Amino acid sequence: MRALVPLDGSTTALAIMPAVRRLVEMAPGIEVHLATVLDPGAVRGRSEHPVREPLGAAFGTTAIRIPAPRLIESHGEAIARKATEWREKLEDIAKAELPGAAVTVHVEWSHQAAKAIIELANELDADVIAMATHGRSGLSHLLAGSVAEEVIRASGRPVLVVRGAG
Repeated sequence: MRALVPLDGSTTALAIMPAVRRLVEMAPGIEVHLATVLDPGAVRGRSEHPVREPLGAAFGTTAIRIPAPRLIESHGEAIARKATEWREKLEDIAKAELPGAAVTVHVEWSHQAAKAIIELANELDADVIAMATHGRSGLSHLLAGSVAEEVIRASGRPVLVVRGAG
């Protein structure tokens, strides 16, 4: 049996972990796959900002030229760094929340989180997707939508959903 557990880094998303622990207790051989989906467009490389001259230097005949920030990490390097950071976060969650369980971590890149979750579930042939929902309603639901709702509607797999405290 395989369970896919998408996490977005929020405390709300971690609300699913007691249910996942219960799954592990009920099915000791279960494979748990912790995953996160990151938007590559939201990742920025790091820049080095030069030291600026003190304001007093602006007086007199000297013109001040402030150099532009210098890129010290490319977009590709930033993506690699983020992937490593997230793998480590997911591994820490696995150790803290699911000690002794067979856990694999995944970092996926997509502009559409629900689609990426469904694709990973299909690739893994997951028996269940276990996730928390932020429980938005009204205008915030209309504007932000619900990844959990989209996964439920489009995955064709059982989805265990827990409403987070957030």
